[in-house]
Parts: sequence; structure tokens; C-alpha cells
Amino acid sequence: MSQSEKVEAAVSADGDHKTPINYRAYGPLYNVWARALSLVTALGLSGALLVMPHLVAVDTMSLKHGPLSLAMWGISAGFVHGIGYIPEMRIWRFTLGPVIAWPIMMWTAYSWFSGYLN
Repeated sequence: MSQSEKVEAAVSADGDHKTPINYRAYGPLYNVWARALSLVTALGLSGALLVMPHLVAVDTMSLKHGPLSLAMWGISAGFVHGIGYIPEMRIWRFTLGPVIAWPIMMWTAYSWFSGYLN
């Protein structure tokens, strides 16, 4: 199914009402279980950051902005994928999709919680 066919399928004949998105057309990473995994993981990581900010830095002088920005990108991509939004442009679909979000969120969880594993 081409991109224009997907867009045309999403808009009904009168142009006002949208039909549900056919997630199967985007592959297995857009199934319900995959989106739920992204949403739960993003909620967990953002909640952990909100409740325990010492996971990132003890004080603002030791805060490393590069890894934190990468973590925020992964969490944001997890939310975008988790709620079921699919960008039309392929570059945004890739950068905000599970292929990027899941490894970044796994790395984030490992780096934040590795001190608690020992």
C-alpha cells in the first residue's frame, strides 16, 4: 500500500471524518502489544525521572546533558509510538518509532538503574 493510498484510506468520502488507522499496514511493531510496551516503558521511565531525579544527577553541576537529551528522545519516541500516532514522513516515522525508541529506552533504564542492580 503506497503512502497516498494510506492517506486516502484514512479520510472518508466527505473529508471530515477519519476512519481508524490500519496498523497492520505498518508492520508487526505497530501491533497493540508493541504500542502498549512502548507506552508502559515511557510512562515508567518518565515517572522514575519525576519521582527520583537523583537517577540522572546528584546536583546540577554534574548533569551531563548529552545522555539526558538522548534519554528524553527515547522517552518521547516511546510516547509517540505508544499512543499510536504514525507520522506521514518516513524520517519522522523512523526517528519516533520503536526501532529507535526501544534501544534508547533500554539503555536509559540500564544506565539509570544499574546502581540498584549491584
